[in-house]
Amino acid sequence: MHLENDKPFWLSRNNLINLFSVNEFKEKIIKINVFNSKEFKDFSVLDSLIMHNENLIILKTNDYNIYLSLPFNFESNFNNLEEIINFIQNDREIFIFFIELGSWIIGKIKFKEILASKRGSRYVKGRHKAGGQSQRRFERNREKWIEELYKKFVLNINDFFKKNIDESDYYLAFGEEKVINDLFNYDFKNKNKFIKRKSSLKNYNSKTLVSASTNIWSSRVYIDTKNAIVKNYD
Repeated sequence: MHLENDKPFWLSRNNLINLFSVNEFKEKIIKINVFNSKEFKDFSVLDSLIMHNENLIILKTNDYNIYLSLPFNFESNFNNLEEIINFIQNDREIFIFFIELGSWIIGKIKFKEILASKRGSRYVKGRHKAGGQSQRRFERNREKWIEELYKKFVLNINDFFKKNIDESDYYLAFGEEKVINDLFNYDFKNKNKFIKRKSSLKNYNSKTLVSASTNIWSSRVYIDTKNAIVKNYD
C-alpha cells in the first residue's frame, strides 16, 4: 500500500484497517495522542483534517508523526491501534442528505448498504446577465423559487424521518456552503443533530448514496516526515 508523505490524503476504511493490522506498522507506533483540532489551526497543511473531525489522533514514531482525522467524532482516547480499528468497524447507521439548488437526495445508510432513500427536486433557474428591471424581477422570482425549494425539502425530510426510524448514530448534511447555511435557517426534524460538510458534487441521485456509503468511512491522513509541525505531545 502506497502512502503519501508530507501531503494530506484519504485512506479508505478497509485500507486503514489493513494498515493498522500489519505488525511491522504497529511496532513503529510508540505513542498515541488525541488533541482538539483547534490546537492546530495555525498549521494550514492540516486544514482538511481539521474540517473532517473536531479531534485529531497523532500516531508518534521515532522518526515522524502521523496525523489522523477519523470519519466520525469520538469522545475517548485510544490506547492502541486495535481500539481505533474497532471504532472504525462499528456497525453504525447514518442519516445523510445532499442538496443543491434544484435537487436533493436523502438517505439512511450503513457501510456499503443503502437502507432507505428519497429523491426530490424543485426547479430553480440559473442566473442570467441581463440588467435593469428585468434583472431585478428575475432575482425576486429566483429568490421565491429557492424559498419554495427549501420548503419542499423540509416537507420531504420530515416525511422521510416519519417513515424511517429517526434515531441514528450520525447525521450528515452535504452541499455548497451557502446552500447548506441558507437551508438551516428553516426548521426540520433533527436539524440540530446534523453536521454540515461541503460538497461540490452536482446532479444528486442514487449513485451519490452508493458512493457515500463507502467514502464517508474514509479517514484523512497526513504523514509529517519532515517534522514541520512543532508541538509538545507529551
